[in-house]
Amino acid sequence: METRIEVKFIQEDKFQIKTSPSETTLLIDKPKEGYLPQGPNPLELFLSALGGCIGVYAKIYLLRHQIVFKELNIKVAAELSKESPIQLINLRVNVYTDAQLGEKRDIFLRFIKNCPVHNTILNTKEINIANNKIS
Repeated sequence: METRIEVKFIQEDKFQIKTSPSETTLLIDKPKEGYLPQGPNPLELFLSALGGCIGVYAKIYLLRHQIVFKELNIKVAAELSKESPIQLINLRVNVYTDAQLGEKRDIFLRFIKNCPVHNTILNTKEINIANNKIS
C-alpha cells in the first residue's frame, strides 16, 4: 500500500497536509512574535513521526510478549545544524516505560529500532524531487 501526503500552501507559513490512506488532515505552521501556530512546524512533525513510529513498535513488542505496561512515553530531541547542509543533527530518542523488560531490554531496543521511519532515515540517500506545473 502506498502512503501519500499532499501539502498545500494556505498562507504565510501555514500549510495543510492531507494524508492517504488514513484520510486525515492537519496543519503545519510556524510560530512568530504575537502568533501561536495551529500545528507543529515541519521539523517538529518529522521528529514526531520518528517518535510515533518507535512508540507503535514499542507497543507491538510489549503486547506480543505479553509484557504488562501502563506507561509508554517517547521523547525525541535534535538540534539544527549551523553549517551547510542545514539538517537535524544529534537525534536522540528516549523510551520511558514502566514495563518490566528484564533480560528482554536489548531485544526490545533492537526491535523498536526497526520501525520504518528509523530505517528510512538511516537508509535513504536521495529523495527524488520534481517540479510539476499546476494546470
